[in-house]
Amino acid sequence: MNEERLIQAPSCVAGAGQPLATLARRAGILLYGGLAYAAGVAALLAVIATTFGLVPFPDLLPLGNPVAATLLNVALLVAFALQHSVMARKGFKERWTRRIHPAMERATYLLATAVAIAPLIALWQPLDGVVWSVGSPLAARLVQATALLGWAYLLAASFAINHFELFGLQQVWREFHGRPAATVPFRERWMYRFDRHPIMTGVLVGLWATPHMTAGHLQFALGMTLYVLVGVHFEERSLRRQWGEAYEAYRRRVPTLVPLPFARR
Repeated sequence: MNEERLIQAPSCVAGAGQPLATLARRAGILLYGGLAYAAGVAALLAVIATTFGLVPFPDLLPLGNPVAATLLNVALLVAFALQHSVMARKGFKERWTRRIHPAMERATYLLATAVAIAPLIALWQPLDGVVWSVGSPLAARLVQATALLGWAYLLAASFAINHFELFGLQQVWREFHGRPAATVPFRERWMYRFDRHPIMTGVLVGLWATPHMTAGHLQFALGMTLYVLVGVHFEERSLRRQWGEAYEAYRRRVPTLVPLPFARR
């Protein structure tokens, strides 16, 4: 969860009194952000489709050997985790925005995430073996409904903290219109009142709520769960440094990943 949100200053008409080169640059940034958003959404949908069982992992590089397959899967997970974690750190952002326009930072992060997810899905090794399988059709449907609720919870949480800023569109739109950014106070909205990291909660539910758990799916779920737990740990440290006592009080009232709607206010 990143509680530092951005607000818009009074709007201006894009292109009014602007040199053509400036307008072209801003239009290019806006186009870049739109393409990055599309790539990020497509990558998220690919993860949902494969873990939900709508489509199988493509397995474009079948290795056959279980040891080699496991090592490749671990390497793919590590590559994704490094990209997703390193690019989210404040120090990396400060250095990165010396090379690119600050409005493009979040869009670039999203695009890099999509690039990291592509081989994770395309090359993932679907190992043989069934860990569990729900025999009852009704029970299987209930488990699938739980998975859908998890992914829907993730989507709703993204809108609770400003979906379009989280996915980089708001920043490039502001830049296109020449609107400066300003910070707003710490705040709690929707499910953030009883779950500090609802996006991660949705990911975990979506990964584990499956009526047919194969060995390959289990390995994927375990790896992503480990990444979530490590990522939440470092994000918590960052938020505590950023918001101080306001976040400490929030931590005392609201649980990390298990939603408690009646958390102490």
